[in-house]
Amino acid sequence: MKLIYAVKNIGFIAVLTLLLSSCEEVIDIDVNQNQPKLVIEGNVTDELGKQFVKISETVPFKNESAIKEISGATVMIQEENGQLYHLTEESNGLYSASFKGLSGKKYYLAVTINDKTYQASCVMPEKVVLDSISVTQVSMFDEKRNFLKLHYQDPPEEGNAYRYIIKNNGVPYKGFFVSNDKFDNGRYVNRTVYTDDPKIEVDDNIDVEFLCISPEVYKYFYSLVQITGGGGPPVSAGNPVSNISGDALGYFSAHTIQRNSFQVK
Repeated sequence: MKLIYAVKNIGFIAVLTLLLSSCEEVIDIDVNQNQPKLVIEGNVTDELGKQFVKISETVPFKNESAIKEISGATVMIQEENGQLYHLTEESNGLYSASFKGLSGKKYYLAVTINDKTYQASCVMPEKVVLDSISVTQVSMFDEKRNFLKLHYQDPPEEGNAYRYIIKNNGVPYKGFFVSNDKFDNGRYVNRTVYTDDPKIEVDDNIDVEFLCISPEVYKYFYSLVQITGGGGPPVSAGNPVSNISGDALGYFSAHTIQRNSFQVK
């Protein structure tokens, strides 16, 4: 059974995820309900342009909407055997530098705040091409809904993982959509993405960002599904599986990206 796991709030998709969650592995998560946590969200892509690191701090679960941006950090990214980039703070908690990441290269992140340094590394995977996007109709609980299907060839090597960022008429779907090749390694994949709100209708304009991510980054986003069932940044109700040292939440991802658009007919 092929599924896209999405962090959602309530409704149709939440029920679907609960019914089918046995298709994936269980990840042990350290639950912490009271202490605020530093959150580092870093991204390096294979596009020439700004690469971003966002730094914030969570608050207790009951007040999860209040996120504090962290200014004044020293942020650096270095390419394996290559350039060292010093990121500048362009707005509160948002740091950037302009360069292009390369598949097969390892990237190192170092963030220093109040004399404490947090570190992470990530190898950018080889690019997998998203061939096309289509729409399929699914019947469940006496309701028929339109969902996206993504078509691509998974490479023969094991361990490929993907993330999908989707907009409908410019409105992004909440939550995180990820999958890996655990059940379809090396096969041609016709992947259904169970989006929720807004519904997909005729003449809708769909935009998809197709990301090839590392297995460690996949575990981070998948662990968010197990923690909350709700979208948005992580909160201190649970600690997602992070690849960042120093007891920080978040992730550092070096990934490829492809953008596709189409109109529903």
